[in-house]
Amino acid sequence: MRVAGFAYRTLPPAFSFVLMFYLLGIALGAGIGKYLCGRIQNLYAAAAVLLAVCALFDVLTPLVIADYLSPSDRALAVPAIAIALLAASKSSLFPIVHHLGSVASGPRMGRSVSRIYFGNILGSTLGPLVTGFVALDFLTVDQCFGVAAMMCLLASIAAVLRSSKPKLILLTLSVAAVSSAISSSTIRPGPGSLGTLAASGSNPVTHFVANRHGIIHTLRTTGGDMVYGGNVYDGMTSINVDTNPNHLERLYMAALLMPSPKRVMFVGLSTGAWVRAIQGFPDVERIDVIEINPGYVDLIRSYGQLAVLLQDPRIHIHIDDGRRWLRRHPQTRFDLIVQNTTFYWRANAGNLLSREYFSEVKSHLDPGGIVICNTTGSFDVLASAQAAFGYAYRYSNFVYASDKPLATTVSRLWNVRRPDGAAFTSNSDGDSPDSVVALLARARLEPTGEFIARRHADAQVITDDNLLSEYRHGERFGPTWLRALQPSTPSSFSPLDP
Repeated sequence: MRVAGFAYRTLPPAFSFVLMFYLLGIALGAGIGKYLCGRIQNLYAAAAVLLAVCALFDVLTPLVIADYLSPSDRALAVPAIAIALLAASKSSLFPIVHHLGSVASGPRMGRSVSRIYFGNILGSTLGPLVTGFVALDFLTVDQCFGVAAMMCLLASIAAVLRSSKPKLILLTLSVAAVSSAISSSTIRPGPGSLGTLAASGSNPVTHFVANRHGIIHTLRTTGGDMVYGGNVYDGMTSINVDTNPNHLERLYMAALLMPSPKRVMFVGLSTGAWVRAIQGFPDVERIDVIEINPGYVDLIRSYGQLAVLLQDPRIHIHIDDGRRWLRRHPQTRFDLIVQNTTFYWRANAGNLLSREYFSEVKSHLDPGGIVICNTTGSFDVLASAQAAFGYAYRYSNFVYASDKPLATTVSRLWNVRRPDGAAFTSNSDGDSPDSVVALLARARLEPTGEFIARRHADAQVITDDNLLSEYRHGERFGPTWLRALQPSTPSSFSPLDP
């Protein structure tokens, strides 16, 4: 799942794809195991050979990932076969274990069968728990496959010792030698095989952070490092308001709408450029930042212009899910809530975009408070915010919502400090047409209803139940014929749309 999710940018069908071929592999492996049980007398010897094969498949998997997958690859045959083979090689052991561990008749038959199923369920539960919550916090994907191979080899040796065929140890040792040679050249710290799947183009990868929460990598560009979370664009490290590659005008729009917010909440930290920018707002007393992946905090320390935010006593970073944190703090209120989260078409994105979620956010705003949300171009997000708030407006690809009408006053920007500490002025950004000052000077808010009607968009309200953002939108993956069978995605809008 880690590999498929990263390769296919956490699109919702990625899980279905993995599950389908994993279950097919289990069924295939069960058939192989049944065949072996009917033809081979020494099942311990058969188990020893199968476990050695499993180990070999495990250490070869990073090579398959690195050499046969890429972000632009639309052929699903290679990953499908790899998933099915890995599942089949291990599931073929289950019928063998049944024969070896259960009693065919007598009063202990039920107890022996229950022990087999108990062990199977225990292992099936511990496997994802140990891997997902422990191993992936300390090991790379390649190293996890290496650990799995080592466990298979140890089990193979144990099976050889019970098989009464000591010569089989030569097979296990041979596989161990081959596996060691392969793993020594392929299993290394860092990106490993996933590095070939990382979206980069011609830009060099500068950081690669992987933990149980996900994968973050950055790319060097002339305007600052680009940040990718789960192989999807997640912002930039730049806080330059003159050349403005990070389009910070969408945040500074809040200064035009609200003179002096005192309590601010951020849902989504990324590398902290937007939090760094709001430090210059006057009268800010406290900033609560909710971020689900602690890897971003570690990444911030690598950028001097951003790391200073970690020393600001007003900033409190909470490692948690944004919606869960709000529910756990029902009495907490804010003047301004900023949500610059990921693309609407990614798996589970609807948890932070639904009408119910916006209603939860509304309950945490003081009267006259404002929520700012990145729609990432979704008309449905505009409609959902409009359904929860009395007033909702669109600027660029953001929605600004409140329980009161909103209007911009450009002169309020002159009270805000730039990230470099200087005050904004009407000519502080020179002649750049893309600077924060130049863009906000000609900016206008448009009611979301008017914008949706003007664009003749098929906008629907996202709810917790309809999974609208995940399955109605987004990119499709797979061969052309498969994508042609899937429903077409509704239109979206870009930050440059008038």
